[in-house]
Parts: sequence; C-alpha cells; structure tokens
Amino acid sequence: MKMKRNKIQGRKTRMLDRLPFFRKIARKERRSARRRGRGRSLFHEVRGHGELDREFHHRLEREQFESLLSAMRATRIPDRLAVLDVFLSTENHLTLAELAELMREQAPELCDRAFLAETMDLFCSCGFAHRREFDGRDASYEHQHLGQHHDHLICTGCGRIEEFISPEIEREQVETAARYGFHPLQHRMEIYGLCGECMARRAPEQSLARAAVGERVRVCGYEENCPDEVRKRLADMGLVPGAAIEVLNSSPGGPVIVAAGDSRLALDGELAANLLVRHCCHW
Repeated sequence: MKMKRNKIQGRKTRMLDRLPFFRKIARKERRSARRRGRGRSLFHEVRGHGELDREFHHRLEREQFESLLSAMRATRIPDRLAVLDVFLSTENHLTLAELAELMREQAPELCDRAFLAETMDLFCSCGFAHRREFDGRDASYEHQHLGQHHDHLICTGCGRIEEFISPEIEREQVETAARYGFHPLQHRMEIYGLCGECMARRAPEQSLARAAVGERVRVCGYEENCPDEVRKRLADMGLVPGAAIEVLNSSPGGPVIVAAGDSRLALDGELAANLLVRHCCHW
C-alpha cells in the first residue's frame, strides 16, 4: 500500500513539472522532501491551506487563459489578464456593473463596459466563467471550477446568492435520468426563497399581504381589529384558521392570488391585510 501511494504521488509530482511557472518550485520542493524523507510535492503541502490553494489555482488559471488567448490570436491580452485577476479575486457572483466598479478601483483605464462584456464572453467560451440569469436580476458571472458542480439558493428578500454542493442530489439526478433511459449533459438547480437572516427578521405571524410569491402558509387567525364583515368574507372563501394556502401572485395595488386546495382565490388589499398567516417553516 505504501509503495502504491508513493507511485501515485510520483505521478502527481510529474504532472506539476509540466506547468512552466511551477517547475523550479516543484524541483526545490522535491529536494527538500527527500531531505525530510518524504515524497510529497508542494501540491500536497498546499492542499488544505486555503490562501495558498487559491493562489495556486489563480496562477494556474491565469496561465491557461493566457495560453488560450494566444492560440486564439486575441487582442489586448495583458488587459484581459488584468480583468481575470480582478474576477478571480472574489467568489461573488458579479454583474457587469459590479465588475466595472471593481475595475474602476483597481484599473480605472479598463472599466469600459463593452470591453468588459467582450472579455467576460471570452471567459465563458474558454470555460473560466458561467453566465447566470436568475429571475428578475441582471445577468451575473461566477467562476467555473473544473470538476465541481454546485447549485444555488437565491433569497428573494435581500438578493443573497448562496452556493451549495449536495452529492446526494447529484446522485439522485443521475439515477433518475438512468431510469428514464436519458443521458444527462448538464443541469442547474435554483431554489428561490428567503435566507435565514431574512426569516429571522420576520414575525412568526404576519398578514397575507406581506407573504412572498411561492410561500406556502397556514391561516392562523385574523387581525385584532378585523371588521366582522371581512371575517365573514374570508370564512366564506374557506380561509379559516388551519387552512393551508400557497401564494401564487402578489403585486402592489393588485389582488393577492392564492391556491387553497383545488381553488384559486383572489383577495383584495383589505382581505389580504386582515388575514394572519404562518409560514410552513413555523408550523
């Protein structure tokens, strides 16, 4: 087992030797490793050290991008590498406007929107970035990490985008595709909702008028000063304490459309404001 492990480590070490910017460091590290009596390359030392790991991958991706641009006979290669440096400096999803703002701080001569849009298209076509279009938002760009797939949680309250990785979900998708005889090529999952911070700021009970589209809620009562005729109208619609409903649509100045059982109901502003509901997370 020890001999097999050493062979694998040796192959990884030789792979690093093919990276021009890494050869001298790798040779020096192997000499040091032999003196220490270990066969580990700097790659192994870097893993698990977040800052060094990011720096290593940043340098690797920069060299790969420069090589691709040269092969494509692209123009303004140094300027595009400068944009890549700024893009890789953050893990946030960036719109063109946000990227332009970062460039204005670090390289103001490169904040031209047309040039940035063209460069981001190059990032995407070369496999360094993904262009994402989340509902109701400007297009944004994120890093494309090779060999890794992640999905997104998008908060409709504050706009926060959270990435997550779930091997269980990935495995279930592959198994589901196989059951249907389907060969999957790519997929994306976007879960819209409210983040923990937004939920913490909400009262456990609130009026239906404040519920977000897509929320599943349960009626828990009526506002204290709710007029009797409004209570009766709500009760006649079946919206009594304990009733489960889903908010289908809600817009300022318009009715709130909800699904209650097999029925779709439209509630005007007065009805929605007087109906108290509790989100399914608090049932």
